Amino acid sequence: MLTFLVISHLATRFAAGRWMSTENTVESSAYWSKAIQRDEDVVARVMLTSRALSIAKCIEQETGLTLSGSALASIFDSNLRLDFSSATTREIYHRCETYLLAVK
Repeated sequence: MLTFLVISHLATRFAAGRWMSTENTVESSAYWSKAIQRDEDVVARVMLTSRALSIAKCIEQETGLTLSGSALASIFDSNLRLDFSSATTREIYHRCETYLLAVK
């Protein structure tokens, strides 16, 4: 879910010139839970939701990554699920994983 939220922040930043609002972030986390047909622990979901923006900002600052339409097309499959055959998806996932391991 964290990777999905970070990508959503980066995509919104490219498309709208701003980061996702808190409301949009909460909606995205609910969409993710529904899409995978699993209700996550509410505390864990809030924790991930609250940290997604700071990770997205770090990725943008460190890499200059912008998610244009063609980049987004490679990140999601036809069912709007993350496509891990994409190098960009894997890179963002690994950055999220590194962050989560560091806070444990």
